This record gives sequence, C-alpha cells and structure tokens, in this order.
Amino acid sequence: MHGILPQIGISLLAATALGFIFQYFRQPVILGYLVAGALIGPEIGFKLVSEPESIEVISEIGLILLLFIIGLEINPKHLISSGKKLIFTGIGQFIVCAVMGFGFFLLPFFHLKGAMDALYLALFCGLSSTAIVVKILFDKFELDTLPGRLTIGILIFQDIWAILILALQPNFTNPNLLLVCLALLKSAGLLAAGYLLSRYVMGWIYGQISKTPEMVVAMSIAWCALMAGIGSFIGLSMEMGALIAGVSISAFPYSVHVSAKVLPLRDFFLTLFFLSIGMKIPAPDTGLL
Repeated sequence: MHGILPQIGISLLAATALGFIFQYFRQPVILGYLVAGALIGPEIGFKLVSEPESIEVISEIGLILLLFIIGLEINPKHLISSGKKLIFTGIGQFIVCAVMGFGFFLLPFFHLKGAMDALYLALFCGLSSTAIVVKILFDKFELDTLPGRLTIGILIFQDIWAILILALQPNFTNPNLLLVCLALLKSAGLLAAGYLLSRYVMGWIYGQISKTPEMVVAMSIAWCALMAGIGSFIGLSMEMGALIAGVSISAFPYSVHVSAKVLPLRDFFLTLFFLSIGMKIPAPDTGLL
C-alpha cells in the first residue's frame, strides 16, 4: 500500500499544476487533468507513475461517487415533467448520431472491411461520457435547469443504449435477442429493488439516525456501495448501481446534506479518474502518417 502513496502524490501535483495552467488560459480543467495523466503516465509521458492500474482502481471510486451524486441531484418528478421532450430527445439523439456516424465511417478513406465495421463505430459515436458532461453541468450550476435535465435524461437513455450494445457486442454479426432482454430485465430488476429498499427499509433507517449527521452520510455511502455491488454482481456496471442508489433516495430530505458532505470525496477521486484516462492515451502510430 505504501508504494502507491508516492504515485498518488505525483498524480495530484501534476493535476494541480496542469489544471491551474489550463484554467489560467480559460480552458477546461478536465483537459488539464487528461494532459497531466498523459505526461506522467507510462504510454507517452515521463513514466513517473509506474503502476497506473493502482491509480485506476482508486479512480473508479470517484466515478461511482459522481454517479451517486448525480442520482441525488436528479428529481424524478422533474424528469417526468419533461415528458415528450425527454423521450423524443433521448431516443432521437442516439439514432441521429448513429445514422450520421454510419454514413461518415463508410467514406472510402477509412478503409474499413465492411458496413458492419462502420455500424459498430457509429453506434459508439452516439454515446458520450457521463462523467465529463455531468462534471461540466455541475461546475456551471446547470444541473437543475431545463437544458440540464434534458441532458441528464439523454445520458440516462445513452446508458440504456450502452447496455443494449454491450449485450450485443459478443455476437455483433449474429445478435442474440435473449441477451438484450436479459440485460433490460436486470436493469429493471435493479431499479425496482432500489425503489423498494429505499421506500420500506432506507426510509426507516434514516428516521432512526436523522439526528446524527455523520451516520446519515456513512449510511448513504454504504447504500451506494451496496447498490453498486449488486449491479456488478448481476452483470451490470457498478456506476449504474450507484446512479440508481442516488435516484432512489433523492426525494429524502437528507439528500442535500449527503451531497454536500460527499462532494469533497468525489472531487478527490474524480481527479484521479481523469488522470487515469490520460495515462491510457497511447503514443501516436507514426506508421499511419
């Protein structure tokens, strides 16, 4: 464990320095974190961090906490009030992006083997990074605006699309509809379990510990870890479980308090998350130039 501490220190120093420089030039701080990760990583940087896998494991905590806080910020009533706008936008965004991407990747200079390769790339071009988009919305205080709620709704739809694509990925040329139905059933089951547990169990627990703020925070993080673990156990992502954990208790009066307490932890781990992404950036293949 002691061996990882210097690498965390180096990572945070690099993130702070590059983040300050990018902010000074009015560029996104996240971009500074990515560049910092590339500079200290083993791929194209100075190899100051020799075990990026250890940083990546820790950074996943940041992503899970981010999705949990996103869930806390999501008011289901507000999302439902968006109604047709949310449904049409959530479905239409992916379809339009996939169709445009399919036409783009069919261009001759990509030298793909066939239409299935172009479709495969186009489907993933219809998805975006929940972590990056929500981080930007949160920093701009736009999560609870109408554009922010629509964006969150689109990201939720994208998570559903991603589940479907990952279910089809092992046999993409010969899709198995049973896998798709199974993935949807797992998602619905996890959502139902989160709702029932939060209503009949978590509500009573919060009522017992409401006078002890630190216990409220500890219980919320434990709830996040439980749902993330269940999500991973049934074959979904831990991030999906964390998001459902947050949404299921977002209507509780303690959600604002929990969100305020967890934010510093989230920012620390999330910085490591973006650094770990930067460490994975490969060196350019000069043979293709």
